[in-house]
Amino acid sequence: MTKSYRSLLALGVASAGLIQAASADIITGKVTDASGEAPLQGALVTIEELGRTVSSDRFGAYRFNNIPAGDYTLSVSYVGADTVTADVSLSGTATVDLTLGGDVRYLDNVLVVGSSAAQAGAINQQRASDALINVIDSDGLGNFPDTTVADSLSRVPGLSIENDQGEGRYVSIRGINTDLISATINGVRTPSPEDRRGVLLDGVPSDLLDGIEVQKSLTPDVDADTIGGVINLKTISAFDRDGRFFRAKLEGSYNEITEEISPKGTLTYSNVFGDKLGVAASLNYQDLRIQAHNNETGGWGFNDDLGAFVPDDDYEQRFYDLTRERIGMVVNIDYRMTENTELYLRTLYNQYKDDETRNKWEIRSLDEEDPSLTSTGYAFDYAESDAEARMREEVRNIQTYAVGGQTFAGNWAFDYEISYAYAEEDDSNNHDVTFRSDDMEGSGILLWDNSNPKKPVFSGPGFDFLLDPANYEMDSYEREFTINEDTEWSYKFDVTNDTVLGDTPVTWKFGMKLRDREKVRDENLMIYERDDVLLTDYITDNARISGWRMGNPMFQWPSGELTKALRNDFTADELDEDGSNFDSLSADYTIKEKILAGYGMGTFQMQNLTAVVGARVEATDVSSTGNIFFEEDDPANVGQRKYDDDYAHFLPSLNLKYAFADNLIGRAAYYSSIVRPAFGEMRPTFALNNDRDEAEMGNPDLDPYEAANIDASIEYYPTKLSVISAGVFYKEIRNAIFPVTYDIADVPGSIDLSFLDANTLAGLEEVSTYINAGKATVKGVEFNYVQGLGFLGDAFEGFLVSANLTLADSEATLPDGREVPLLKQNDTVWNVSLGYDKGPWDLRVSANYRGDYVDELFGENLDRYTGDHMRVEASAKYELNDHIQVYLEGKNLTDEPEFYYHGNESRLSQYDEFGWSAVFGVRLTY
Repeated sequence: MTKSYRSLLALGVASAGLIQAASADIITGKVTDASGEAPLQGALVTIEELGRTVSSDRFGAYRFNNIPAGDYTLSVSYVGADTVTADVSLSGTATVDLTLGGDVRYLDNVLVVGSSAAQAGAINQQRASDALINVIDSDGLGNFPDTTVADSLSRVPGLSIENDQGEGRYVSIRGINTDLISATINGVRTPSPEDRRGVLLDGVPSDLLDGIEVQKSLTPDVDADTIGGVINLKTISAFDRDGRFFRAKLEGSYNEITEEISPKGTLTYSNVFGDKLGVAASLNYQDLRIQAHNNETGGWGFNDDLGAFVPDDDYEQRFYDLTRERIGMVVNIDYRMTENTELYLRTLYNQYKDDETRNKWEIRSLDEEDPSLTSTGYAFDYAESDAEARMREEVRNIQTYAVGGQTFAGNWAFDYEISYAYAEEDDSNNHDVTFRSDDMEGSGILLWDNSNPKKPVFSGPGFDFLLDPANYEMDSYEREFTINEDTEWSYKFDVTNDTVLGDTPVTWKFGMKLRDREKVRDENLMIYERDDVLLTDYITDNARISGWRMGNPMFQWPSGELTKALRNDFTADELDEDGSNFDSLSADYTIKEKILAGYGMGTFQMQNLTAVVGARVEATDVSSTGNIFFEEDDPANVGQRKYDDDYAHFLPSLNLKYAFADNLIGRAAYYSSIVRPAFGEMRPTFALNNDRDEAEMGNPDLDPYEAANIDASIEYYPTKLSVISAGVFYKEIRNAIFPVTYDIADVPGSIDLSFLDANTLAGLEEVSTYINAGKATVKGVEFNYVQGLGFLGDAFEGFLVSANLTLADSEATLPDGREVPLLKQNDTVWNVSLGYDKGPWDLRVSANYRGDYVDELFGENLDRYTGDHMRVEASAKYELNDHIQVYLEGKNLTDEPEFYYHGNESRLSQYDEFGWSAVFGVRLTY
């Protein structure tokens, strides 16, 4: 038995030893609105005589164990409603259902549906939690025109998003790199179809969800592989409502650039049969057309002779025309077999197909000759260009399946689950054709006007030459067949026991979990070359592109549809075998990862203080295989590099919650966590270029990120439907991972090159890989304000305002001594929204801001930044009757672009425009 597994066994035995059996009575029940049909999550139920408090779960259910027989008074506290009490005489087991509010539709001026309900639900769940969390309630998911889960999360305090083609894709918590965030679906870890740890959230439609929880401080019963926090997506359950429920949504989305309407529809059904069997299903479909106007550069460098930064790679203009088809399905079954046992099946299937045509015109090799400076930019003495069409059909799917249950036995509870998660990215229907111009040389033949750095303007005789399609011949034709797969099986078992130590109620909990994961990348690229193929025979019809937005004239690109006909037209003699084999074989790898975890924890209720204390141990075993391949080598000579590693981490945590008053709560937390290296960073591959002097490799010797995390916050609930909170956080991170390029003489001993022969090593001059840096820190503050304005008087009844702000700062030291922020660490995030929710109207307007951050290192004053971004959106909903709602929503109303730059905003990296969109639709509910 390894040391790692002995540690887990010891933790389990110690935890079990803490549990003391007890025999006492039980109080259970359900908290609902006055109709008895809408369960209320996060209600605080208290036994006044004992000072014991529990919170209701998503089904409104609560449970007290270990209660001595006697007469008691139960009180229920729910932000937005008056406190309700009930008397109970306990002898054995008592069931006490509790209702709040005096009207089926209203909860003491808080709506059971709509924006107010969303605010109330979120506030109560956050208040009741023993950890630091933020919540988007089921009603809150529909408050704004969000296409993806990432879009919805952008309004949670401290959260920001990375966009792709104008849609939210990855989510950051407190500005922390999205690869250091974990995501789950119904508690099942979500795999990634890419070679990174960060999870794509642009494929999952928000309409499939019943709520989202963001946990910022960890307890021992949560997987510890995150630094920023955990995002848990909760799908629907039939027991979220009593009886039959049906909802249908049909909407269209109009975009300013595409000038067409894209459809979207959702069907949701749930029903409870015989009070025991609950079945819920949801189906979502969307076919979204997107067009984007883009220009970008390949990089900048410092010219010593000029004493200035100059473009030193290429300039590109691009037009994207794509359709994103999303198909999502959820089927969930809950079965209450007995009073003490509940079983469930949770399933989610999501397919995302990105059918994209990308046209690119590239002025290349700008570093061929040194430029000169002009009053507005640069003059180049060399001009050459590529015209390219790429048709790509990328199909991603994410699936999760979980079967499990919960069984109560007196003061004991047993939770058990087996889950399977699968993600795939299929790029097997792609082609990319490039036509190249002749080159031109001469003094100042190409002029770059940088007066508007976001949209540079070119001129000169070389530019006119490059604009003429007659000057281009085919350079290459590429076919790609690439599959990425990520599979994880998970098995977990948890035991909970309620007992009393002296006068202190304690809930002991311990458990174990096994995660068995496999990541496979299989890339296949075929590169063909053919002479005397003219661009003019394959030119595109630019009539589909209206209102070209970049600074230079729109090029007559090659047509994706016309060049598609060439896919099966090439012969074996036209195949570039060396280039094809190198790009294919050098990228393949398989990584297997097993994580065995065990934990023990206790939740202590001491009058006004609740303390959750415990520890988790995670033991990791990794086995990986990758290719060693040299360009222009015989594929039969491909080598394999195998690597095995194992390590374990002891991860303590402490979460404290103190009620200074009923409406004033303080929190403090400490927890340890880790993030394992991304698969693309730890892959054991090695690729050597044709000249045998430059190599690119993964680093399987990387250590995981290790973080010590501290949080403290104060929450004040001044009036109904309101919260004011402030918090601070600090994270000390070891082993942060950065990409590096070393001269061979400077390669540290931590980079293993022992698998290379002496001749290969002798010719090497440069190695690009990944390394662990020293200590890094993240610190920041958070503020959140949510307020219903009805307390100001009748004229303000129905108005809602919310605002949040997160300020963060990070610092890491590279091996060369340079101090940099953590990659993708955002320093400023804020949200503001104003709403009106009264009668048939539900109105909202919001602004979301994300500051700039470093997303790639190139060198001092040359690092690539993602520029700041502010998005303004609005929605108007009107209920025609109890069953029909119509709505109109506006997205990106200020036509905010995406901008990336090198060092400062005068040096373009990338600039994209997507236009504004309007969404209109109808929702039917029965």
